[in-house]
Amino acid sequence: MKINKFVIILLLIVGAGAVSWTTYLKEFNEEDTVSIHSFPKEINGWVSEELPITEDEYAILETRNVFTRKYTGPKGQIVYFFTVYSQYNRKVAHPPEVCYTGSGIKVVSNTVDAIPIPEHNVTIKAHKLRLERRQLKQVAYYWFKVGDSFTPSYWQQQLRIAIKNLLGRPEGSALIRVSAVYNDDDQQAVEDIKEFTRLVLPAIYKHLP
Repeated sequence: MKINKFVIILLLIVGAGAVSWTTYLKEFNEEDTVSIHSFPKEINGWVSEELPITEDEYAILETRNVFTRKYTGPKGQIVYFFTVYSQYNRKVAHPPEVCYTGSGIKVVSNTVDAIPIPEHNVTIKAHKLRLERRQLKQVAYYWFKVGDSFTPSYWQQQLRIAIKNLLGRPEGSALIRVSAVYNDDDQQAVEDIKEFTRLVLPAIYKHLP
């Protein structure tokens, strides 16, 4: 009995897809060859201070390719820059709302806002969170990076990682968060976040490949 060539080809494609998908879903123990700790500590007049990360936080993130820094601008602006990156472990970059809620921080609002960066012909769409804990108010922008692309969606990030892996062109992924404290009006905090993001974008491309 002759087997239809189309059926054979289809079976081969399905088999290859299953192998690729299994590879995508399995746990990767391979260590990153890129260290993001070389990320610039001074950017266009903004100087930074390294903030501590606990061993429990390292364990949750499943990597030490992570840092939190306080950057102070030339006019006294202050933003907090957090990023976690991995070349192989797609789980390191997850939405931070769960962590906020677990640590007693209230998410007052969660919307999507744009950060235009015309000099690089880029507009970053990011989640904009208003956060409160007792008397402290904070606004935080976060987004995901896969290769050279950005997305505010965790699921779009996961889909892009999957597609890259299935095509045999895996790329690293990162969660990027920039936040600032405010009192009654978050307008100045938002402006500081967007200015810092505009200045830090070339370093993001270079150090979070």
